[in-house]
Amino acid sequence: MNAYVSLDTLKSSGVLNITGSGDDARLRGLAENVSRMVDRYCNRHFYVLEASRKFDGDGTLRLLVPDLASIDAGGLKTDDDKDRTFGTTWAATDYLLAPSNADPAAASNPESRPYTAIEVDVDAGTKSGFPTGRETVQVAGQWGWWRHLKRASETANAVADATTTSVTVSSRADVEAGHTILIDSEQLYVRSYSGNTLTVDRGVNGTTAASHSGGAAIDIYEYPGAVVEATIMQTARLWRRKDSAFSTDSGFRETGQARVSAGLDPDAMLLLGLHRKHAVGVGV
Repeated sequence: MNAYVSLDTLKSSGVLNITGSGDDARLRGLAENVSRMVDRYCNRHFYVLEASRKFDGDGTLRLLVPDLASIDAGGLKTDDDKDRTFGTTWAATDYLLAPSNADPAAASNPESRPYTAIEVDVDAGTKSGFPTGRETVQVAGQWGWWRHLKRASETANAVADATTTSVTVSSRADVEAGHTILIDSEQLYVRSYSGNTLTVDRGVNGTTAASHSGGAAIDIYEYPGAVVEATIMQTARLWRRKDSAFSTDSGFRETGQARVSAGLDPDAMLLLGLHRKHAVGVGV
């Protein structure tokens, strides 16, 4: 659950110029759906997913993987004897992530990108290759284009349990509706807010909901600029169609009409061009 643009941005004077909150849930839902349109068009996702994934090994020194931001400590395991259990845990010195200068966790680097392969480190490690067979490799980590976080100026008050959907913050300066935030190791999706109280979905994107102590730092997930702008453009276009009787034509009969494009906006596709992956090989 996530959106690549906040509800506050969409309602701002520079986009839809909406006041009031009567349509907030509908507009946020549209932004979420458009974000998934962006993912499908690009054949990858830009949010951070915590997950464990299995791969077939082929005995070589290189394993191709979907977009990977990081591997958990002890997160690379192999099934060397093919008993369907991953009994061998690789040390961090046993492998390298490629490309080596991808730097997906460096928020200060706007050109950072994901790792797309794991290579056996034959110089520093003890492994000779990924074992051949079906589902012989397991990788637990954070999947997605990158892992860029912005530290919010506010902090979270104590969260007593893993089920409450109301989180009170010290102020509400940076966190907006539609943001995905990180408190400790839990991702929370902000549906709305009232004053300093956030209404959230707990433990999203593969993370585990947990209690949090008062004063916990809040980080906000950030996405590539082109992805954000494409999501704004597409969401705004679809939202405004309700004011044109859902017509795909615009203009006047006397002066001619132009057909509005269906599907993803051409300018949105242009923005997303550099992020699009051909749908071959390892999937998302």
